[in-house]
Amino acid sequence: MDPDAALLAGLAAGLAIAMQVGAVSLLLVEAAVVSGPRVGVAAGMGVAAADLGFAVIAAAAGGAAGAALSSHETEIRVIAAIVIAAIAVHGLIALARERREETPSKTLIGGGDSGPRTHFARFLAITAANPLTIASFAAVAAALSLDGPAAAAAFAAGVGIASAAWHLLLTLAAGHAGRWMTSRVRTGFAVVGRLAVLAIAAHLALG
Repeated sequence: MDPDAALLAGLAAGLAIAMQVGAVSLLLVEAAVVSGPRVGVAAGMGVAAADLGFAVIAAAAGGAAGAALSSHETEIRVIAAIVIAAIAVHGLIALARERREETPSKTLIGGGDSGPRTHFARFLAITAANPLTIASFAAVAAALSLDGPAAAAAFAAGVGIASAAWHLLLTLAAGHAGRWMTSRVRTGFAVVGRLAVLAIAAHLALG
């Protein structure tokens, strides 16, 4: 497959993976709503960076990467579920503390410094905690029969561009919507989001 076709295939694969609704997307929306579009965009780019890294590995290793991950799928799912559940519980505790102290919280995603660079690194780590996405990209890369490093690089670039574009759109929309919400609505949104993340973590661990 030539690089142009590989780029288009990467764009399609990256968009298909990025648009899936899951724990990371819910946490992204929460970060953007609570902390604003600037922080949300940084978090989204952290997810996109992880997707790009996954795509590079998948394009370089092909089916071997998917096979290696599939043999440890249960363990990876459990670890990812624990990480996601811990983040959700931490957020709920922070919300409860905020309610007691009656002070608005800007640190729901993990606590501490809530700046853009911190959120970028945090969401890069959260996404990297579940590397099973590599198996999806590897299956596509193997089916495409990528011919040489140029096609592999084009495929990975397409994935990265699509993921970045989708997460940019998602977080900008959520961040600007959050500006119109009252503090009480944002808090309620965060609670519902964290509970949904806990449910996804349970499904991930048991599925």
